[in-house]
Amino acid sequence: MLTTSRLVYLIVYVSDLARSRDFYEQTLGFRAIEEDPGSVKYDAGHIIICLNRAADFGVTLAPGLDNSTDIVFLVPDLPAARAALEFRGVSFTPTVRYEIGAIADFYDPDGHWLTLYQPSDTAMEWPSGDKIRSVLRARGKPDPVPDGHPEGTRNAGDLKMDGAELIYLFQFVPDAEQACKFYSSLLGLTQLEGGACSQGLTSKEDGVMKYDAGGGMIATHHLEGTTLTDGAKPVAADLSEHSCPPRELDPHHTQGVAPVFHVDDIEQAVSGLAGRGVTFHNGVSRSEIGAIARFAAPSGHMFYLYQPSDRALAWPSGGKLREILRAAV
Repeated sequence: MLTTSRLVYLIVYVSDLARSRDFYEQTLGFRAIEEDPGSVKYDAGHIIICLNRAADFGVTLAPGLDNSTDIVFLVPDLPAARAALEFRGVSFTPTVRYEIGAIADFYDPDGHWLTLYQPSDTAMEWPSGDKIRSVLRARGKPDPVPDGHPEGTRNAGDLKMDGAELIYLFQFVPDAEQACKFYSSLLGLTQLEGGACSQGLTSKEDGVMKYDAGGGMIATHHLEGTTLTDGAKPVAADLSEHSCPPRELDPHHTQGVAPVFHVDDIEQAVSGLAGRGVTFHNGVSRSEIGAIARFAAPSGHMFYLYQPSDRALAWPSGGKLREILRAAV
């Protein structure tokens, strides 16, 4: 079970690594902490973002927008962060404000869905709000300024995303009950809160469930109201508003983003999860980075377990990984 395991990496598969590096580094302002010819890693708070070339791993990306997963970054002042990124060329949906706070969506060059989020006073009273406080305090950061009370002291042109907290990973699922059984009963992730979509777009009482993933949260969101496509033609971006659940999604392309959980003993973890009904693809693979094992959720979203090698822990990313694992969140 993954009850005490932490989400330490988020793999984002890309078609053109140079193009994606330009976007994440020059446009968003992330700083590479480690790189090799086929990948690059960035500091996203308690999680490391790793861009990997999709072709190297046999991953087929969605032909248009990948609306299967939403990568959500916590920002202290959404208007200022948005202005800074727009200044550097990011195209956003209009900022939307409702019960949870303020959100603004955009896409990377491969159509991966990214969101800026500034929580509301109301959201900070929920269990997920307690988690947000814990994540920030573990890095010596103050509690977030609630939406509606922007700091107003930042120079928008100087703001960058380097070190910004990757606070949520939303995964959109066709069967909320099945997803709850998989994430909670099989994987053993701790439920923080759940219910219907607070924006009113998913009426199911179990349509949204949030799980503790260590330095961030994984949330599942039911696809009620979403049009499923077959990938026959690219989906045009509709930047008119935040759409949660997404308007269109290709269920055959849900593996473009993959969370990676750290485990101390991968053989034991694989054996335990397999005994609970989790199916692993190709067992445990070992290389200079350590040991990995891959499995998929019923929705097709891909996951990895990772036990790093001593050699990998000596690399810059290993230093960041040790910092993540030491954090009290």
